[in-house]
Amino acid sequence: MKIVNWNIEWMNDWFTPISAGPPGWRPENPGRGISDVRALADRVAQVIKALAPDVLAIQEGPSRAGEMQLFVNDHLDGAFDILGPTGRGTQRLFVLVKKGGRVEAASRVWPKPDRIDYAQSWPVDVVGDLVIESYEFTREPLEVDLTVSGRPILLVNLHSKSKYIHGGRALWDNEATRPQFIAQAVRNRRRIAAELMRVRTALDERLADDPEARIVVVGDLNDGPGVDFFEEHYLIHNVVAVVSGNPFNPRRMLRHAFIDRELKDRNWTARFDDFIDKIPNRPLLLDHILLAPSVYWGAFRNARIEHEAFEACIDRSASGRMRDPSDHRPQSVTLEFG
Repeated sequence: MKIVNWNIEWMNDWFTPISAGPPGWRPENPGRGISDVRALADRVAQVIKALAPDVLAIQEGPSRAGEMQLFVNDHLDGAFDILGPTGRGTQRLFVLVKKGGRVEAASRVWPKPDRIDYAQSWPVDVVGDLVIESYEFTREPLEVDLTVSGRPILLVNLHSKSKYIHGGRALWDNEATRPQFIAQAVRNRRRIAAELMRVRTALDERLADDPEARIVVVGDLNDGPGVDFFEEHYLIHNVVAVVSGNPFNPRRMLRHAFIDRELKDRNWTARFDDFIDKIPNRPLLLDHILLAPSVYWGAFRNARIEHEAFEACIDRSASGRMRDPSDHRPQSVTLEFG
């Protein structure tokens, strides 16, 4: 079975506003740098078809299931069932499951009364002022139960709070406003940590019930390896490590699927200008696939960042949003259950 994870940049930009009525395609969206929506959607679909996933986890999906259905019907030959979306707003989470593929059954997981409900707020101090207040997910996770070879698998699709700060470069470059930028940056990182700690708590509940539970966690976690400026100077921890688990309980730790299988110069999923360290177009590993021990040591066969399929669909004659299928690159994991 092949699972692909992909943040498909602002799919919502492809569709007419909710106020305009039923889901419909825009012909173009000049304000977002898209001169031909259907051509862009077709190149995204070409990447997906080349990867041939049994399961596709999507971040930054559109606001409505009907809009995702348009994409699946018009560009993916109607070949996928759609689960989701979760949350609210304009960047939502979906899981697509190939019809007639290796997945025998798929259903969305709904919260049980005695379990963590991702749609509900919880008490936590995300500001750092020692005041505990209610906080809720920016984009609540999407959990899906899959059945493969008669065996259950839990897929958790995540898209954590962004580190982005509007006008951040100007705030950082001006020494008078730099403290304002730092305060917001630290707050954003605390929010990401709070969200992934909540997910980790839910995973621990499941692994406590069944240490052999088959769990795959995927998504854009907006964090990756290495220690950045804020982790070094403001003691903000790496949040991928938070959701992966505690080394004091190694039997519950999630393992990264592809980080040890890619060469160093290929181990990235997005590029953004880093104005803090003054590195333009910096390669960053923001997207991840994490496997529970029973999956990693049993069913795991291969994983990679799908650079070749992505680069084959770059329009090098175009610029801006029309050039690349997305601002993130897809990743995949192959599992075998027998």
